[in-house]
Amino acid sequence: MSNREVYQKVNVAIETLSNLWESMLKMIQAVSAASASSLTVEPDLIQLQKVRKHYEQLLTSLRSTVNWLENNEIKAASSSNYKNIVLLEKEQAGLKEESERVTTQLKGMISQSYALQFQMEMFLSSSQKMSI
Repeated sequence: MSNREVYQKVNVAIETLSNLWESMLKMIQAVSAASASSLTVEPDLIQLQKVRKHYEQLLTSLRSTVNWLENNEIKAASSSNYKNIVLLEKEQAGLKEESERVTTQLKGMISQSYALQFQMEMFLSSSQKMSI
């Protein structure tokens, strides 16, 4: 099994999910139309059963694709690309920690510079008052 197979199966699953969504909307519309007209005419149960059967077929197809992906995930995870991704994620996490540490230090330095600036202004202000 290759990454290409996994990619193709994921695309099939996404397409099936989209079709499943459309089928579910059609089923809801058919049921609501049948219930709205049930007082005046007999509902078309055969059409409702066809819509439901199509929905169930799509759901079964999606479940089998998801099962295949879950069972083959471990094999795809052992590829060298996956190992590179894991290494890059670890490196990214380390760089993020370093960034947070440096950011904290910079915030401390900035607050110290503000405190120093305030003290300088107070000193300048008090020295100007003394010279008057």
